[in-house]
Amino acid sequence: MAGTRQTDEKHMISETGNWNVADSFSKVKIMGPMIKCEAYEDIALNGHEDFLDELMNIGVPTDELRINALRRLINELIKLAKNVKFAMKKKGTEKQLEDYKKNLEKIRDSVFPETFKQRTDQGAGVTFFVIEKNIFDFALEQVSSIKSDINIPLNKNHLIFTDREEFDPRSFKESIKDRMMNRG
Repeated sequence: MAGTRQTDEKHMISETGNWNVADSFSKVKIMGPMIKCEAYEDIALNGHEDFLDELMNIGVPTDELRINALRRLINELIKLAKNVKFAMKKKGTEKQLEDYKKNLEKIRDSVFPETFKQRTDQGAGVTFFVIEKNIFDFALEQVSSIKSDINIPLNKNHLIFTDREEFDPRSFKESIKDRMMNRG
């Protein structure tokens, strides 16, 4: 049976041929950005990822956190679209993904700069950011929708879930044994 053997702590030699990095690639280039997007969306919505984070950061300007989270969410989704473009094998999914990326770039370049205003407190000499609520909420709604929809082409190309059952070696072994004993 083919497998891998350990040569030292850093290198694995595959006895089956080419080294496949799909598992590592998908964890870093697909799941990593998707996990970050969940956190950024929560921060853009609420100012904090969760309630405990909110309690620990009382006094941090929430509007600034939300603005930065929306910017990061947009950029992370664009990065995700770029990371998976090569894997869009199903008809129409590459165009669908490219359309999402273009829409995100339009939001980043045209809408996002309008989601906040910079204000200065002359007395305190402090500059701060204030969310333009209607525009910010609109942008966040659009980006959240794309975040949800981007899963469709990823899933159609088996980057999230696969359509096939996982191989169960015990079950396979039992079926061979049963076939040999009952059918000869």
